[in-house]
Amino acid sequence: MILNNLKRSLVINPLRFMKRKPMNQEESVLTQLNQIEWVECEDVYKPIEKPIKEFLAERKVYFTYTQVYILQSALTILTNHLEANTSVEQGGILFGQAYNDSEHGIYVEITAAVPAPATIGTGAHLEFTPDSWQGIMDYAKSTHPEANIVGWYHSHPNIGVFMSGTDMRTQRAFFYHPWCVSIVYDPVRNQIAYFLGEEAKVVKAVKSQPMLLMK
Repeated sequence: MILNNLKRSLVINPLRFMKRKPMNQEESVLTQLNQIEWVECEDVYKPIEKPIKEFLAERKVYFTYTQVYILQSALTILTNHLEANTSVEQGGILFGQAYNDSEHGIYVEITAAVPAPATIGTGAHLEFTPDSWQGIMDYAKSTHPEANIVGWYHSHPNIGVFMSGTDMRTQRAFFYHPWCVSIVYDPVRNQIAYFLGEEAKVVKAVKSQPMLLMK
């Protein structure tokens, strides 16, 4: 799922994420008429080989190893977006870079959260329209040309933070790489959780700082 210059492995058709319905009712992730077609490029995105100690030193983060790092600026945009309307679900896409440490394995840095415009949300579902995807991609190309798609985020207003069955199917269908992050935020209860990879493993996240450019 790379967005680097004009190359994309994500071919966007109209998409509809059908979110949580009341319990005991059947959930549906996609409709027949609305779907994403995921296409792998010849130059499939691969994590950058980088020792975690080097990464932490560059960003002046003095914590033990974790698998998800997020810039404060990205987290602020995400929470502000999802707190703006707590009566409906909202969401967006996460951009950043994935890395690999020979000893510790995959870790991810989220550098930007891009709110999805033109979504259709209620208290029970969130719909990403074609205009949503176009707006995300246009904004990302102009403001974060070197970043890659590393996951998605959405709100659970006043119901807690977890991955529903529908969320899991979305994760496994479209964000299945080991570096893909799902962030769920409850803006009413002020709760947030991070989930990583195809199985949406619960992980801790650490706030990081932009790498200082060497003069």
